Amino acid sequence: MRSEKGITLLELMLTLTILLAIIWTLPLLMSAAIQNSGADFQQEEARLFFHLFSKEVREATQIILSKGSIELTKKDGAIVKYERYGSSIRRRVNNTGHEIVLQDIRDFKVQISGRRVMIEVDLNNGKTEKQVSFQMS
Repeated sequence: MRSEKGITLLELMLTLTILLAIIWTLPLLMSAAIQNSGADFQQEEARLFFHLFSKEVREATQIILSKGSIELTKKDGAIVKYERYGSSIRRRVNNTGHEIVLQDIRDFKVQISGRRVMIEVDLNNGKTEKQVSFQMS
């Protein structure tokens, strides 16, 4: 019996087919992973915004709602204003500064009922996020 130490044409073709299949699907998988992480990032950014907003509502001594913005007066007299700025929500203190707290939004709505503040944000990814906060001061 003779020992053969090479690869056959059939083995070579099978190996190349498997390699090409892997190379072809890899970019598709990477693209899907990148798109999903972008949506997750926007959700996380919205959660952080709602956390900051709720904290400031709880600590506010006075809340004034005006067209397209909400003003929260803090205990030290500083006025924190949240307003729509293009496709973002920005935060300003005493009408100075320019802190973007949430990006890529379609709409921004705030409703006040007594000490209850409801905020609703429509994100560019098609999801709507809502948060209800209560003024404690």
